Amino acid sequence: MSMPTIIEPSNTEWVWGKQAVRELLRTNPLQVKQVWLSPSSKDPINREIQELCQKTKIPVAYKDRKTWEEIFRVPAHQSVAAQLKFAFRFTPLEELLRRIKAAEDPTPVLLMIDHLQDPHNLGAIIRTASGAGVRGIILPKDRTCPISGTVHKTAAGALETLPLIQVTNLAQTIEALKKEGFWFLSLEAQGAQSIYQMDLRGPLVVVIGSEGKGVSPLILKKSDWVASIPMEGKLASLNASVACAVVLFEIQRQHKFSG
Repeated sequence: MSMPTIIEPSNTEWVWGKQAVRELLRTNPLQVKQVWLSPSSKDPINREIQELCQKTKIPVAYKDRKTWEEIFRVPAHQSVAAQLKFAFRFTPLEELLRRIKAAEDPTPVLLMIDHLQDPHNLGAIIRTASGAGVRGIILPKDRTCPISGTVHKTAAGALETLPLIQVTNLAQTIEALKKEGFWFLSLEAQGAQSIYQMDLRGPLVVVIGSEGKGVSPLILKKSDWVASIPMEGKLASLNASVACAVVLFEIQRQHKFSG
């Protein structure tokens, strides 16, 4: 089998990192073509990955340190990688709405990402969203970083359980979700309200903007609320993934401990 001479972070055919590969093998082994490991590792997660590969009859190739350094020119690959049979598959919006209705959840929370470019930020947001109970993440088709190995690695396995929905038009998607009963909250540094002054317990879509530019004007106009996170000191805003974590866990707090 011929192998690529270099694997870049934008390549969507590989997933690397121990947690990401283990979760992929646990939840979707049919997507995996082969796994690469270091022959010298005695890490418990590596042993579990080997066992999962043996159970599902997925080939394992053992590569020495020199080979990893020559081929995987990406940070923090941890000498663990899985080659995919096909690129990441998004969940249709209609399917996500069917799942929410079937679960009879009266206060589902979704996340909408407005043209985020940094794969580390996106991966961190996906991981946080999974931990905060978000039901799905909506991404625009254009001007968003691909679901690459770096996104998989940073998400640490959350991509295997949290649906991602790709749409061609965010504004039209907002209108469609409003008809389904969702309210929209855009997070902006200059938002008129603090998230701590709001009741965030209804069916809600939280909108996170891109690095530097924030949420686009059209999306802000279509949002029901534009809110901020109170800041002290000289910093005017937080990193997108950190801001996302703050608002999502405030929503979770209100769901569990308010009223």
